[in-house]
Amino acid sequence: MENKTTDSTLFIGQIIAVYKERYLIAHDEKKIMAEVSGRFKFTHYLKSDYPQIGDYVHFRVANYDLAIIERIGERKSILERQDVGTIMERHILATNIDVTYICMSLNEDFNITKLRNFLSLTYNTSFDTVILLTKSDICNDVDDYISKVRVVTDNEVKAISAYNKNDILMIKNDLKNKTAVFIGSSGVGKSTLINTLIGEEYLKTKDIRISDAQGRHTTVNRELIELDNNTKVIDTPGIRIVSSYFVSENEFEDILALSEGCRFKNCSHENEPGCMVQQALDTGVLSIDRWQQYQKVLRLNKFNKRREKERERILTKRIKKMY
Repeated sequence: MENKTTDSTLFIGQIIAVYKERYLIAHDEKKIMAEVSGRFKFTHYLKSDYPQIGDYVHFRVANYDLAIIERIGERKSILERQDVGTIMERHILATNIDVTYICMSLNEDFNITKLRNFLSLTYNTSFDTVILLTKSDICNDVDDYISKVRVVTDNEVKAISAYNKNDILMIKNDLKNKTAVFIGSSGVGKSTLINTLIGEEYLKTKDIRISDAQGRHTTVNRELIELDNNTKVIDTPGIRIVSSYFVSENEFEDILALSEGCRFKNCSHENEPGCMVQQALDTGVLSIDRWQQYQKVLRLNKFNKRREKERERILTKRIKKMY
């Protein structure tokens, strides 16, 4: 990534932390606080349109301790989910990543339904996905857990302990020249693992707090940390509710294949005779969890497509007012 843009007055930096209304940019081995320009605010109104962890931004320097972000560079990859709450907005967890590690601990936290939900965030993406089964040092039957995971995904699965030097070395080697994000529920050991990779207690168990330019305190929920070997890692808060924003139906090839065998082409898979989906549910070939996840995806996709269409209409209207 070049440090200068084609516009000689702008620089390029990467967002490494996001606060309430400000951003921390890494540029030329330095860090500078930033905010978006007035023009940017006028032409962008969704939270997902604003700078996110991992974004490369084009900015100008206002003074020695403040930069103004004019635009965001193209995102080569995005990890996102449906925001929690009534608004249900698109919530971006990280951008420009090479690999996502889904962390699940080998104890009472392990849950296949939860794993399916996390996996739904990685469908139709341009990054790799690895399942990290943490706390292997307290598990007596690691292979059994790995077998359960491989039933629902063909992604790579690794069982590790943050206290095993060989496991940490393996992860470090996998991460060389990559940007990785770690996701999972609270308490699965994400921060412990990253602390071990860094070699210090960088991420505290509680939220990191810093002062902004106005003297207020803002909680840092996510942060991009650069390690050796051109490695970058992003820790995220524990995710309790997981809903993807857009998922292609092609990610449910098993259900689509079943539906092709239905007697009626427009089968709703409810009460029609000769429905192969209902037959698969009755016999256990298709799990209830998988079917419910598919139905949820269809509902959310329909809702979010309408939202995106309305968003484009509003944005087009705003831009016309500028010219």
